[in-house]
Amino acid sequence: MKHVRRTAVRSGTHMVGAMFAALALYQPASSSQIGVTSVAESVAQITAVSGIASIAGLAADASPTFSNEVVRILQASCQRCHQPGGIGPMPLETYEQTRRYAPRIKEYVLRRIMPPWHLDPTIGIQEYKNDFSLSEKNIETLVSWVDAGALEGDPSRLPPPVEWPTWEEWELKPTLGPPDMVFETGAIPIRAEGQDFWPSVNVEWPALDNPRFLKAAEIKNTVRGRAALHHNNVSLNLENGPSGRVVGAGAGKRWDYFGEDTGILFGTGPGRINFGAHYFPIGEEFEDNIEVAFWFHPEDDPPETVANVEIHHLVDQFDPSQPRGRDILIPPHGTQTMYRTWVLDQPIMINSFRGHMHLHGVAMSIEVVWPGRVPDYYGPGANRRDIIASINNYNHNWQTSFVFEDEARPLLPKGTALVMRTHFDNTENNPLSIDPDQWVVFGGRSVDAMSHFHISVTYLDELEYETLLAQRQVQLTERKEREGSFGTALLSVAPGPRAELDSDGGRGRRPGGR
Repeated sequence: MKHVRRTAVRSGTHMVGAMFAALALYQPASSSQIGVTSVAESVAQITAVSGIASIAGLAADASPTFSNEVVRILQASCQRCHQPGGIGPMPLETYEQTRRYAPRIKEYVLRRIMPPWHLDPTIGIQEYKNDFSLSEKNIETLVSWVDAGALEGDPSRLPPPVEWPTWEEWELKPTLGPPDMVFETGAIPIRAEGQDFWPSVNVEWPALDNPRFLKAAEIKNTVRGRAALHHNNVSLNLENGPSGRVVGAGAGKRWDYFGEDTGILFGTGPGRINFGAHYFPIGEEFEDNIEVAFWFHPEDDPPETVANVEIHHLVDQFDPSQPRGRDILIPPHGTQTMYRTWVLDQPIMINSFRGHMHLHGVAMSIEVVWPGRVPDYYGPGANRRDIIASINNYNHNWQTSFVFEDEARPLLPKGTALVMRTHFDNTENNPLSIDPDQWVVFGGRSVDAMSHFHISVTYLDELEYETLLAQRQVQLTERKEREGSFGTALLSVAPGPRAELDSDGGRGRRPGGR
């Protein structure tokens, strides 16, 4: 009989951004940029006349080229959006498509505007399954390629092109096969002008023959509607559970995949499914349609861990007993910082997290205050604190879930305090602040303020925590022996176990031992 562990939703993500965000970030190259002769080409011509063309050839060979290095970086981090029919304003699949945008590519990667991965790379855990950010080496390669004249290189060295799914296709289908159940809203009229609006559509959920475990869920809407839909949340209310949000989609997130060993238990029902959408007018009238697909675990092979519905932490109020958002009050040309603390009454393991704010939000972080005091040079000491993650470049146009690598998932003992911090900026320093002369209060519109965290956790008992902690220390020990470092995954365990790893030379504990 399989052991059942209660787990909150584990979010999987991909790089999907809003069309309006991409259009705002990119502009076509000027005609002078399109026709410019590359630096390397000019050097080759001059040196050929001087009789030293071979030297120029050596210099060109030493420079990055599109066919060798650049296209591989684009495939890994850019082409999911920048493909024909994708949400990016232009494809970046061929040399001809990419070269004209070379100056802008350099600018945006240096400013870390693209790709839209907004975590601070200098603090906290840096190991995520869905990390599509550029390493310092990749940024250096792209900048060097542009500075050297954006050379094509040898086309015979091009890798095979990636066959990306179209917007109309289910992204999880190649991995999981056709979905088991699909529901849709039907036509939703989208007006051309006016304020944001939030349609809510209920659809009947039929009774199932047997309870089922949800493996994955995905949301998509029409190609025409993707520029107007800011986000959509799907919730279930079944007679015998679950009740709550099971999947959400927004700019930067389209699906949740719970893994082969985890699932949400769906009762037999019946009940209803709710689509809660947020639209903004884009200057044209049309009809949208939102669909949600569900994949279940096989009935004869239930998962080992049982997921719960999404945990939603509000960080836009100090007193939960009062009306939500009563404390958000951002002054004209001012800032505001808000906090929310969650003290654990049992151990947990964090699988993923996603922050959500609006236009005035600029930064979010999750800090861990470990239980118990640690000695220091000045006396008995204080509670040890660690930043798990810092979104120091938050952008409302993108809302990515950050999914920890298995060996980097934070293991937090009972008594740990999670401090969630958000920062708003209503000054000219924030380019998304529409009118810094106005006060900003809580609200559902993008021009209003809001702040919350969606955190996916696995709830543990003490024995499970100790077992997983011992396994983690063995994993970290093996990593240090293999790579020479514990990596940022070391932050995933408490200071005491860290000290054990350091003091015993990285040998770690063995499962079941102290």
